[in-house]
This record gives sequence, structure tokens and C-alpha cells, in this order.
Amino acid sequence: MFSQSCETYDLKLDQACIFLQDRTKASINGTFHVNLPHKNSFKGIQVKLVGILKIPRDDYLIRNDRQLITSTSHQSIGASKTLNSFQLTAGTYEFPFSIPLAGRILETVTGQRHMYHTYHVQAIIERRFKADSVVSRPIRIYRHHHLLNDPQIASIPATIERQSGQEMQYCISIPESKIPFGSKFQTKCYFSPLSKNLSLKTVSVSVLENHSLQIDATAAESAMHGILKLNSNRTCTLFEAEHDFWNQVPDTSLIQNDGGGGDIPSAEWPLSLPVQLPGSFDFASQSISTSIIRISHELVIQAHFQNTETNTPILIQERIPFSIYMTPAVIGDDGTIHGQDLECFQSYENAPPAYGRHKCDAIPVEWASYLNQLSAERARMSSEQCFQPGVGSVSCVPIAGVSLETEPPAYQFCAT
Repeated sequence: MFSQSCETYDLKLDQACIFLQDRTKASINGTFHVNLPHKNSFKGIQVKLVGILKIPRDDYLIRNDRQLITSTSHQSIGASKTLNSFQLTAGTYEFPFSIPLAGRILETVTGQRHMYHTYHVQAIIERRFKADSVVSRPIRIYRHHHLLNDPQIASIPATIERQSGQEMQYCISIPESKIPFGSKFQTKCYFSPLSKNLSLKTVSVSVLENHSLQIDATAAESAMHGILKLNSNRTCTLFEAEHDFWNQVPDTSLIQNDGGGGDIPSAEWPLSLPVQLPGSFDFASQSISTSIIRISHELVIQAHFQNTETNTPILIQERIPFSIYMTPAVIGDDGTIHGQDLECFQSYENAPPAYGRHKCDAIPVEWASYLNQLSAERARMSSEQCFQPGVGSVSCVPIAGVSLETEPPAYQFCAT
């Protein structure tokens, strides 16, 4: 008992978060560390990846928590060629492992008050006549939505333009319909009253996350309720802010003649309201749609106006659906979240690839004929240098027929 209590185990993963890409093989890599103060016998040592689906009860139709194993894969890292136990002498051991991942698996889905789908890597030490020892580490697995990040497939801005009766014209928009997890973006609002007696009071902005779950009913539930499927729906708030404009003076412009010789001043409110998505896996989830889990997001705008003559309140309310997606540009290999402003994120996405990643840089055809001249020109001008004002001396080789104004080749990614 004493020798067993002194045994120590540690499971280390190379990555705490993995993004899967289509047609690209991926695996979970790591090392299992074992420290034995004395010689001991083992039946086997294996590493296992387990995916667990958890549906919490809703106290309405789903009376009890549901749990289901969605996927398992394992690798044996220590075993005897026979069915007998094998022995390890006292010392420190490291067992590297690599568990391949299938291309189509359910992503990690966690958020506010739920852990719908999670993955754990388990190292299991099997013994004869003794309980197994298990060391577990969580890991996040997401699908890399490369189409959402492709600059050639730009997201369409979500915009609503309407007129509320004979009182108000307005336009509300967000920069994109697909927003990276944990980012900050601006909501643009433009209100133009058709009456000079309308005054803006407050504007509230909120982000809602809608959950819709559907699972098979048990035999007892089917007999009790006469249904085959159980549905559970709930909504949680990810962000909420209210902006007060009682004392703000609107922009005014003279837009038309009232027929009596005077111009009617029209008040206009162009607003830019910030929205910050939660930067934690515990408070928000990505948008997802499966046969069991559907999570969607929407931005809700409520603008409160008041008629200064009749004191009648006027409410403008709109909802803009959008998607939240996971991307390695925001989530690191260690699972940390680097949320940032959406404009900075777009600049990052459109930047040239890092050194070593631009494997297929395209060279214009008109440049190809001059490449053969490069070696000869360098040899001829080895003793000459070109200088530019304000720039240190730089060795350069002019190529005939190629203008310095020619646009450099575009970066292209290629699948490996």
C-alpha cells in the first residue's frame, strides 16, 4: 500500500485545443509520465480519447440528466505479448502516444451553465486484483471553418433598413454575419425621425444565445406523454448594455420646405455602439446545428423614443441573427482565448502568412523570363550597389523590363 501511494502519474498533452481541417489527418499527441519508487506489476497501460454528450434536465419534459458516449479511441502504450502481467523496475518512465482523429466527429460544445459535449484524454493503468488508476486531461476539438476565413468569401454585413409607420426611418447593421469567438465589434445605428417632435431617450443592445435540444424519449416518457422526441429550449444573455441619450443633442439638417416659406429641421442620430462577446468558454458557445444540439445567436436592439408634444413613447425593436465561430486565430494551442477587436482580427486574417507557411507563392508569368538573368546580373554587378535616400545601403540587382511598380505576387495557401 505504501509503495502504491508513492507512485505518481502525469499526463501531458502537446495541444489543449485542436482544430480539424478537411482532408487533413490530425492526431492527439502527448506523453504519459510514470514514477515508480519500487518494482511493480501491471496488466496494461493504455491511453483513450472519450467524447461525452451531456443533456441536462429542464424540469419539464427532460426529468433526468442524460449522458452518452459519442466516441472512443485508444492506443496501448504498455502491454505484455502474453496475457500475463509485466513488471517495471523502480524508476521514471515516459510513454509517448499519438491517437489519430477521424474527420467527422462532433465538436466540443460548452458554454453558460452547460457542457453539452466534451472530450477527455485518459491514461489508464490496469492491474490484476487491484482497481485501475486513471489520469484524465480535458481537450477541446473544433472544426476549422476555413471558408469563413477565406478573404475571397467575405461575410455579408447584416443590415436592417425599415420605416416605422409614419414616424421613423432607421438602419441597423453589424460588420459581419459571422463573428469570431470572444471578439468585439461595433453596431451601427442610424435613426431619422419623420417628425421633428421625436426625441431619442435610450438604446439597449443585447446578445442572446438560443439553445434547442432534441433527444429520443425513453419508453416510459413515450408512454406517459405520447411522444417519440423530447425538446428543450432556453435562452441566455451573453451581453447587455444600455445607452442613455436623454441629454444628447442630435444632428440636425434642413431637408425640406414645409410649404409656408420655412425649412423643417430634421433630427438624426448616427450611433456606433460597442458589443463585447464573452471571452470565456464558460459563458458562451459557438453557433452549431446538429440533430441533437442547435445553438444560434442574435443581436437585439431596442431604441426608445418619445413624442415631445403628446409624451407618447415609441419603441423600435429589431433582431439581427449572426453566427459565432471558433478559429485558431483567436484560440491558441494551449486553449487560451485571445479575443480582439473585429477590425484588428480582419487585418490579421488578411495579413501575409507567417514565414514557412507560404509554400505556394505565385510568381507572375511576365517575371519568369527574367529569372534566368538574375545569376548573370548578380555576377556582373557584384561590386556595385544601389542606394535609396533615407535607407541604408542595400545590394540589389535591376532586371531589365521589370518595373518596381509591378504589384508583388499574391500569397496563396496550398493543402499539404
